Amino acid sequence: MAKTDDLQAWRSFIVFARSGTLTAAAKALETEPSSISRAISGLERTLGVELIRHGVRPLVLTDAGRMAHKRMETILRAHDSLMDALKDDNRTLEGKIRLSSAPGFAARHLTTLLQRFQIEHPGITVEILAGLKEADVQKGLCEVATLTGIPTLPNLVYMSRGRNVYVAAASPDYIARCGMPVRPADLRRHSGYVYCGPVRPETKVLQRGSETEAVQYASAVRSTDILAIRAAVLKGMGCAADLPLVQIADDLKAGRLVPILPGWSHPPVECFIVTSRSAWHTKRVRIFLEWYARAMQALFAGFEREASPYVGLPADMPAVDRSQIFMT
Repeated sequence: MAKTDDLQAWRSFIVFARSGTLTAAAKALETEPSSISRAISGLERTLGVELIRHGVRPLVLTDAGRMAHKRMETILRAHDSLMDALKDDNRTLEGKIRLSSAPGFAARHLTTLLQRFQIEHPGITVEILAGLKEADVQKGLCEVATLTGIPTLPNLVYMSRGRNVYVAAASPDYIARCGMPVRPADLRRHSGYVYCGPVRPETKVLQRGSETEAVQYASAVRSTDILAIRAAVLKGMGCAADLPLVQIADDLKAGRLVPILPGWSHPPVECFIVTSRSAWHTKRVRIFLEWYARAMQALFAGFEREASPYVGLPADMPAVDRSQIFMT
């Protein structure tokens, strides 16, 4: 078979073109960078034209490479769709799905949820990754990811996961020692813990109706680990203005944490379960994405019901129809 007819070689080229580096392409295809390089070199030898400018760093596509990327991506997507359509819908679904999740949620809640899916689909293996972004989904570094905010990059498929609610909270011991902050300006007399990780931007202001106030502590510890922040607040080492409700609903119910700053909050943010259009053509990805989105909607709604007797929650005004699948 001529190298130009080798779909796997073209797949290597397309994934490289999306990701921008041989290393990222190799990671996405679970192979070595040298294998990606050999596949692309074979195409170039057979075609008699360079697809990549090899004399520059970082590597970039030539004009021929950009044309090949645009047209072959469509051909490969059609090929994958055809292969999936030809498979028997009644056969056992098999294969792997790489799922990116916020690390804190993955550590405390995700495995229990995925166990339910694997009972229904034992042939599908889910590999948990942490903290990938919209561009990583687009590049094929994972099949499915949970993202904060509506996706904006092209060629993505997404469904609402429901909203993230954030609660300002402290331990009863901390409040007994340091007092209850009533409005954000009071935080200037308190020790605070600030999330600054990859999942969402750092909280700079809080809102109450049309009012906004800056968040500024007397002293603060910043961390990319939401579970470390939760642990510190539980120990009475400080307060936090924006703990995710999913992480502290049980603490509020048990009285280990109490709400502070009544009426003030980080506004809720709609989150989404996202895949690429190319991955969407794979049946197991379609089945998993819809199952996972609906399961997550139910889970997060349950956390809100559990916590509502103990903390005032903002009215739920969905940014999108949570029953629908959208494409960029």
